[in-house]
Amino acid sequence: MKVLIAGVGHPNLKDLSFGQVLLPHLKKQKWAKDFDLENLSFGAIAVLQWFQDFPGKYERVVFVSAAERAGRKPGTLDVYKWDFAPLDEEVVQECVAESVTGIISLDNLMMILQYFKALPPEVVVLDLEPIDSEIGFECSPEITARFDEFGEIIREKATAKLETKNE
Repeated sequence: MKVLIAGVGHPNLKDLSFGQVLLPHLKKQKWAKDFDLENLSFGAIAVLQWFQDFPGKYERVVFVSAAERAGRKPGTLDVYKWDFAPLDEEVVQECVAESVTGIISLDNLMMILQYFKALPPEVVVLDLEPIDSEIGFECSPEITARFDEFGEIIREKATAKLETKNE
């Protein structure tokens, strides 16, 4: 089973950079050859084209990102499977429009990849509520101190037995 661990984040916005900042930490660990670790912190259309260059290559992708979400305590890591819910074409079009203007958003990315059927059968999302989203090249000390914890969660999700197939 080929698995992709993909960091997605806003460059230079401390904890909002979480997905891409955590990747070098993860790459220091030993991974089997069936695991690819990639920084996909660029426009959703370019990421879509990247996936389209490798159709069917992955059976699972684990997206690692951060987003400010209402009602969530800073430092919270939500872990969930993407549910492949039906998409509204107007919403997808808005996501495409935002993407081509340079917006990096995991939500936009997921909807665009789903709409164009570029996602593998199983998608796991690790979504962090930032503590600090000011300008900066590193995550906040509170988040950085938890990198080993986050790495263990990612390894667990990436190596779990494949459970579902997307029709």
